[in-house]
Amino acid sequence: MDHFPSHSWLHQKDQLEAFARSFDRDARLKRKRSWLWNIGALKHAAITFGNWIFIPDNYTVGSARNVIPHETLGHVRQYRWCGFGIHPWLGLFPGMFLAYIWGLIFPIFLAWGRYRCELHAESKSWEWHLINGVWTPEQVREKAVRFAGLVAGAAYGFAVPKPWAVWGFKRRAEKVIRKVASKK
Repeated sequence: MDHFPSHSWLHQKDQLEAFARSFDRDARLKRKRSWLWNIGALKHAAITFGNWIFIPDNYTVGSARNVIPHETLGHVRQYRWCGFGIHPWLGLFPGMFLAYIWGLIFPIFLAWGRYRCELHAESKSWEWHLINGVWTPEQVREKAVRFAGLVAGAAYGFAVPKPWAVWGFKRRAEKVIRKVASKK
């Protein structure tokens, strides 16, 4: 029998997977079990490959629910787009491989695709959270600056210089905030 923390998202995996599937019919939630996931920054982050969203055991239900829109509306759909709309797994090679892995091999400036993928995924998450009243515009602004720092740092292979990342994420956050406000 698997043992995981009592507060873990795994206690509500079926409901959370249904939530993820409400965004993309093929989305599947997986536990991060492999030693590979426990290296550096990968240890604490949700990661998506194709339609599989790998979430650490120590995520609470709330933290898993908050990251699911980013992973499904952003990354699962990005994989699907790279797979010509057929299935997320078809977008793995060369589409998403180039955007993510290339940036790890050749960081700074050449990881622009990775930066753009993260910016797109995060903006979709902000939009969903704002529309549904989960986050306020100020929370989105704070999250934009925090996430820009991550994308510009070691966790994302130094995708772009930090001032560029912060500028881009702040700019996109304001655009999303205006878009959602205009719909209300």
